[in-house]
Parts: sequence; structure tokens; C-alpha cells
Amino acid sequence: MAAAGEFALKRNALRISLVAIASVFVFEFVAGIATNSLALLTDSTHALLDSVVTGILIIAVRLASKPRDIEHTYGHGKIEAIGSFIGGAALFVVAILFIYEAAGRIAFGGPTALVVPGAIGFAAATYTLAVDVLRITVLGRAARKSGAATLRADLYHAIADFGSTSVAIVGLWLATTGVYAGDAAAAIVLGAFLAYLSSRFAYQNAVELTDSIPPRLVAKVRQAAIETEGVLGCSDIKMRRVGREVFVDATISLKADISFEKAHETSAQVEHNIAQALGMASVQNITVHFEPVFSPDLPMESIIERAAARVSGVKGVHNIIASRVGGTGRIEVSLHIQVNRSATLSEAHAIASAVEESIKGQLKDADVTVHLEPLMPGLAGVQPLADIEMQNSIAQIVLASPEIKKVGRVATFRTDDDVLKIDVDCTFSQEGPATIEQVHERVTDIEKQIRKKYPGSIVTIHAEPD
Repeated sequence: MAAAGEFALKRNALRISLVAIASVFVFEFVAGIATNSLALLTDSTHALLDSVVTGILIIAVRLASKPRDIEHTYGHGKIEAIGSFIGGAALFVVAILFIYEAAGRIAFGGPTALVVPGAIGFAAATYTLAVDVLRITVLGRAARKSGAATLRADLYHAIADFGSTSVAIVGLWLATTGVYAGDAAAAIVLGAFLAYLSSRFAYQNAVELTDSIPPRLVAKVRQAAIETEGVLGCSDIKMRRVGREVFVDATISLKADISFEKAHETSAQVEHNIAQALGMASVQNITVHFEPVFSPDLPMESIIERAAARVSGVKGVHNIIASRVGGTGRIEVSLHIQVNRSATLSEAHAIASAVEESIKGQLKDADVTVHLEPLMPGLAGVQPLADIEMQNSIAQIVLASPEIKKVGRVATFRTDDDVLKIDVDCTFSQEGPATIEQVHERVTDIEKQIRKKYPGSIVTIHAEPD
């Protein structure tokens, strides 16, 4: 049901109830004065109270229908519970006062106990019964459609009115037979019934205001989460009810070696499963957090990579080497991490230290060596740089090495970050380095020479055999 339609349904039902019960108060109060019937006066005062409470509920419905805002991030649904609690508590107090007055009439009698029944008394009671039936029908139908606490509150009041009016009629009938104490006895029965109903309703709304949630609902959430494929556990479940809405916040545990994309898919599936378990129409009010679990069977390199990657400032992790030192139980770990090119040595060192501590937090007996590298800028938006003089100069630097037989393509680019990027293809002679390790060392030396002439540049040399 749309929010606007639901608000109109609740508002209209309560308005009909307010007009009807206000007319009952006027009719029964006049009849009670005319007949000196405590039962009718009790019932009329109850009607007056219902009029006030229904007015409060109408205001509560209007306030509760307001959308969420910066001060009420969960919405205004709690206002309904506040209005319902006030109504229940007030009704309980009035019921106790009626019981006290009726007991005094029975105990002490006197002129105030004399009831003068007549047609006006029975006419008022009959009219009240008809109005009660109308209110029960209207409010009951609206409460079933919306499930609103305010409508249930007024429905309970209408049911109580019907019961109290029936008791009042019995008291009037007893008075017509000369048993004048029957009117007071009817008032006591009425007061006891109202006290029970109102206290029970006030308690239910008080519990809702304390954010109490039935344990069975929490168990449903946990069960729905752990039965989802890939979930290792579910903890820290928080739930609260605001009006008709239920909000859920839960944390699930996932294997640390799965991808972030897979973790997000799993958490989305958990949200869907929780919504189904609770009978919720959408997952809008469900939030699932996921945290990694480093299981014993997880490869050591994966543990190191994730421990390093979670450190703020780390932009990349590679070249991880981990080995156990025989007989000592120690683990030797080395890895390369990338940090922002603009970071100072002090800032980069702090990041490296944090990486070491993060890894040692997962591998207790580890000695960690961190190699720092500047982050290479992305290639998005790279523009070719047609500078023939620069390209010839780079080719001369490469050819200056005796192992290089020829230079192929020399490409120069300028990145969005105004960084010079240089790509070079070259061929090594047959008399050059014999192993890839030796080739790598020679290429690294040539790259250093190019960067010396063009500081801050990124140089990539592709070596080919003759």
C-alpha cells in the first residue's frame, strides 16, 4: 500500500471514530446525570477519554507519516507507539477511579447510590452499542489493511466500549428490578475490564519504545544468513521496530581469499534471504556488513596480500615471497608495495611500518621486509607526444649499450597527471646477456639512464632476442 494511501486510510478511520465517540459522550453523559447511573457516567467518561485519545492518535498518525529526515533517520514511526502508550496509560488511571467510586457506593450506599432508570438511559445505551459496532467495523477493517498501532489502539478502545456499554445495560436493568447496587457492580466489572485491557496495551507499546525485539526474529535473521552459500558465520545482529517497519543490521564472515565482487554478491543474497525470512517486501531496511576470516587452509601469500592491502595508503601489492626458516619456526616475508608518487619518505615509511604490523598480526612469527615503489599513474587519457628530437635522444641512450643490436619503436606519451611515459622496443645481440636475469639487470640500468635525463618519467623497455 502506498504511503499516501495508507495515511489517508488511517486518518479517515480515526476521524470517523472521533465523531462517533464524541456523540456517545454527549448522549451518555446527559442520560447518566438524568438517571444517576454510575455505569452510564463511567461509560460516558470513558467515551470522553476515547475522544481525547483518538484526537491524540490522529495527531500521531500525521506526525508518523512524515518522511525520514536528518534528525529522524529511522523515520517518525515511534510517534505512533508514544500516542498509543499515552492512551493506554490514561485509560488505566480512569478505570481505577471508576472502580474506587463504585466500591464506595456499594460499601456506603446513601442517596448517591440511588439509580432512577428510564427510557433515556436505555436509549443512550442502545445508541452507544450501535456506535461501538460501527467503530469496530471501520477500525477493524482499516487495522487489518494497514497494521498500524494507532488503529489497533482505537480498535481496542471500541471493543472496550462495547463491553462496557453491555455491562452498563445490565446494571440499568438490575436497577429497574430494585437492585440499585447492580449499577455500581456493573461499574466495577467495567472498570476491571478496562484496567486489564489498557494496562496490557500500554505495556505492549512501552516494550516497542524500548526497541525490544522477539528473540525468534533475531534467530530467523541469523538462520537466513548462515544458510546462505559462502557465509561462514553471522554475528552482531541489531534489530529495531519503528511503526510497521523493521530495521536489520548484521555482520557476516566470509573467506578472506574471495574477491570483493563475490563478497558483495554474497552479502546481497544474505539481505534477500533475510527479507524473505521476515516477510519484508524489500531489502531497503536491511544492512549487511562482511568481514574476512583468515582460515588455516588459506595460502600464506593470500594472507600477506590481504593484510598489506587493507593498510591505508597502499595502492598495490606484488612480488610476495614467504618461506619458513627450517628448524626455527620463523617466517621470512618480503613484498613490494606501491604508494603515491607524491608521498614523502617519512609518509611512505609510516605506511611500510603499518604493513609490517598488519602482516605480523596475521602471521605471529614473521620477519617482514617491505620494498617501497611509487605508484605508476593510470593510462586513461594518455596522449601521444610527437617529439622526434626526444625519441632520437632516447634511442641514442639505448644504443650506447654494447649489448643492444638495434632499437625498434620509441613511443612517448603524456599522462593526465603530466607524467612522461616512454616505451622502447630493442633487440639484444647474440653476444649479449645469456639469462633473463642478466637481461633484466641490463634493461634496468638503461631505464635508469633514461630517467636520469628525463626525471620523473616512466620507462618500459621491451627486450627481444636477435
